[in-house]
Amino acid sequence: MIPAWRHLSMEEVIVPDRWKSARKVVIFTIFLDLLGFGLIIPQLQYYADTFGASPAFIGMIQAIYSLMQFLFAPFWGRLSDRVGRRPVLLVSIAGSVLSYVLFALARDAWMIFFSRLLAGITAANIYTAQAYLSDITPVQQRTRAMGLIGAAFGVGFILGPALGGVLGAWGDNFAIGVGGALLATANWLNAFFRLPESLSPENRRRVGDWYALPLRDLPRVLAIPHVGFLAIVQFIAVFAVSNFESTFVLLSKHRYGLDQRECGYLFAYLGCVGAVVQGWLVGKLSARYGEARLVLSGYLLLAPALLMIPFMPSTGWLMVVLAVMALGGGVAGPSLDGLLSRLAPADRRGEVFSVTQSLGSLARVVGPLGGGWSFGSLGMSAPYVTATVLMLTAGAMVAWWLGSVALKTSAPPWDDAHSCRTGIGSARS
Repeated sequence: MIPAWRHLSMEEVIVPDRWKSARKVVIFTIFLDLLGFGLIIPQLQYYADTFGASPAFIGMIQAIYSLMQFLFAPFWGRLSDRVGRRPVLLVSIAGSVLSYVLFALARDAWMIFFSRLLAGITAANIYTAQAYLSDITPVQQRTRAMGLIGAAFGVGFILGPALGGVLGAWGDNFAIGVGGALLATANWLNAFFRLPESLSPENRRRVGDWYALPLRDLPRVLAIPHVGFLAIVQFIAVFAVSNFESTFVLLSKHRYGLDQRECGYLFAYLGCVGAVVQGWLVGKLSARYGEARLVLSGYLLLAPALLMIPFMPSTGWLMVVLAVMALGGGVAGPSLDGLLSRLAPADRRGEVFSVTQSLGSLARVVGPLGGGWSFGSLGMSAPYVTATVLMLTAGAMVAWWLGSVALKTSAPPWDDAHSCRTGIGSARS
């Protein structure tokens, strides 16, 4: 067994038996984190409304988490590249514990607001885990590893909301907050005692500032060959999906006549499909077709699905379209993460993933504002038309990138066997 305080050597990283255990631990860490996240997120709007918050203030509560992620993610990413992944993960999980305690003690909407603000500041778990898995996983298996993160997301969002509903009926926000704090505490103990350091000293950054605002790191990441272009693509895709995420409950209620319980079932259904796709299917498809093709295919599935969501004749047909959407998103997301991990230099993966996470957070701040406005002002279908146009744009950009790179190299960019020869396998800063 590998002691938790010792980093993995490069020899251990490339031997499957040595890093397999560490990969299981970090996936379990992500699962516990997302279980707590799923526990509390569906309850935020309900309890803020119970405490008398206006709809505008409830929107601020929903946006503050992503805004803080946007501002602080580059700092955590740089820190993980210098001191290692393990300390950053431990600090992030500890921040989750404190945010859940604040939620449990909340007696007004402002305390809920501050609990989400703290959670956003310390929300380094996911992209640090992405960098961790990139450190310990061979290039050919990274997309499958990113798919396991997506599966942990899916399972967490299946079990978390159900558990949150039970706890809320039993003891209001106090029980939900305590439940989240207990899960996060168990998560911290699991990581502290079982998770070794993944970033060896020779791969750590030795120079550079400790802190930078997102817009300062962004030009550096955009300058990395191929990575910058794909980061912009990812921003557009997340912006598109955030239009769906921010208005789907309203659409379900006003267009399809679903109540809160039925909407919850739909989200659980989406989580189930996503978990199967990302945890099982994407690894098999990636090995056969490569990440780049899967990103393009996923976007081409997402675009028509998003357009059709407001126009289905029944909830049965809606579920079919949602399954197509979950398939497209489940294939495209981890495949793009796998590409980014392959293209980013080893000593800058944390920075790359933190910046892309910041861009995603920014999209989830701006996207819901635009989606909510267009839903109320232009009609229920407006956010979905916008999302479709954005997703088609992202797909067209990926198609152009594939064609452009293939024309300049002797092998297509999704061919791992030729990654070193074509320059796609490892970018240079």
